[in-house]
Amino acid sequence: MTTTEIPGYVAGKWTIDTAHSDIAYTVKHLGLAKSRGNFTAFTGEVVTAENILDSSVTVEIDASSVASGVDGRDTHLKSEDFFHVDEHPVITFRSTGIREDGGDYVIDGELTWRGKTVPVSLEAEFNGIGTNPANDNATTLGVSAGATVNRRDFGIGPEGNAFLSEKVKIDIELQAALNA
Repeated sequence: MTTTEIPGYVAGKWTIDTAHSDIAYTVKHLGLAKSRGNFTAFTGEVVTAENILDSSVTVEIDASSVASGVDGRDTHLKSEDFFHVDEHPVITFRSTGIREDGGDYVIDGELTWRGKTVPVSLEAEFNGIGTNPANDNATTLGVSAGATVNRRDFGIGPEGNAFLSEKVKIDIELQAALNA
């Protein structure tokens, strides 16, 4: 898909609308059921280029904003056992390239979590561009993206823990408004 085939596509800088975006994770517990949560505080910017493949995205997540719906679990996730938010308060993603994959895209980048930077490729779907009447008719874009990472690559949680899968699925629903 070329940028000429994307209705309303425009080059520019976009600010992530955190009220209409979500960064979530899923990890299996005991190998039986999925435990889910999300991060409630994050910021970021998308820069769309004339050619969508030259675009970029950066995101900073407040690691202490992890929310699983269980206070005790959230406290444990913030501890030295897992995210160690006292020493690593921010999780970052910085794209290094975008490539086409059929009708969708792959956003290659670097994810830094708990002080370790690992290459990550997000499978992404460009959902389009429209007008948001709830935000002064701001030009708005939408993207869905996701990847599965190994928590041990980031030094998260104990190795060989039978209670918690090493695979963590990350799902992102992103909406961003074009800067005026």
